[in-house]
Amino acid sequence: MHNQCFEVLEELGQLSIPVAVALSMHYYVLAAIASYPLAKTSKSFWKRELLLNKIKKEQALIANTGSVRTYGDPSVNHKIWATRATNGYLVNGKAPFMSLSEIADYLVFTATLDQGQQAVFFAPYNKDQIEFGKDVFGEAMLGSFTKSLTFHKLEVAHTSVIGLQEGAKGNAENEALVYQRAWFQSLAAAPYLGGALAMIEHLKAFGNQKVKNGEPLSASDHFQKTIGSLIMRYRGAKQLSLQSGATLANFKTAAKADILQVFEASVLSKYYGTQFAEEIIAQSRQIMGTSFLQAESFGAKISRQITFGAAQPMTNPDIVSYFADAATGNEEDSINHLRH
Repeated sequence: MHNQCFEVLEELGQLSIPVAVALSMHYYVLAAIASYPLAKTSKSFWKRELLLNKIKKEQALIANTGSVRTYGDPSVNHKIWATRATNGYLVNGKAPFMSLSEIADYLVFTATLDQGQQAVFFAPYNKDQIEFGKDVFGEAMLGSFTKSLTFHKLEVAHTSVIGLQEGAKGNAENEALVYQRAWFQSLAAAPYLGGALAMIEHLKAFGNQKVKNGEPLSASDHFQKTIGSLIMRYRGAKQLSLQSGATLANFKTAAKADILQVFEASVLSKYYGTQFAEEIIAQSRQIMGTSFLQAESFGAKISRQITFGAAQPMTNPDIVSYFADAATGNEEDSINHLRH
């Protein structure tokens, strides 16, 4: 499942990074919901089966709200909470980011219940109860349909709510949410690597057309080695992402080591995938010079878009901080990264 999703997102990213990012929001949520190993004896398992059948029957697009911790202004309350109602729950609150806004048929999000527990909510888009703000990333990422959103007494039935239990450490985040975030991280680099691959092809075409000392630039040893170096970055990053997918596929519940391995494999693939994508664009810019930066050129457009990869949660600086905490044995700080 993972590799199929990755290949589609990468191929789409060669044509449009923003559109591929938008579709990744549907893929990771659906994949995480569908593949998390719930016990068949649990109520959550059968609720999930009903939701998956509904999505399949309607061929619906689903999307999740964005990370509050990474992007949220601490002076603003972005909390989403749910209170009991006659036939289910009423949801209120804000989230700073959601891709596929006003495009997705259903929203999936985590909200806090009256007693402080968390639950996953699945709700249809209701324009009277869900308010979207303006596009938050401007022209460069318009195709991702990323906006802030506010819930105004959104009604959600009991059957569309899957409860989450606290982890073994009391404060520790439920592993199902960590598993979902791992799917997000594992697929996050695909659109940007697709864009980077398109850039390599664009650079090769430039090298064939550009003449230097009476020969095509592409004939030079330096140019060929540069292309080889860029391909190595691309393929190395993709291998990490595919390996992360294999780790997700092998995940079993009730083992702390398993969820940590899944999480770390996913953030490593996200970090190096987005980092190498940026390096490919930067090195192409150095070779192409002013041709790269001309208004409305392919290089100028992709240069504006590629930087969003490192900024998607977990941001690349956050990933480095996670491993810094792990290296110093600060387990509690390290676990905090799993919560958010």
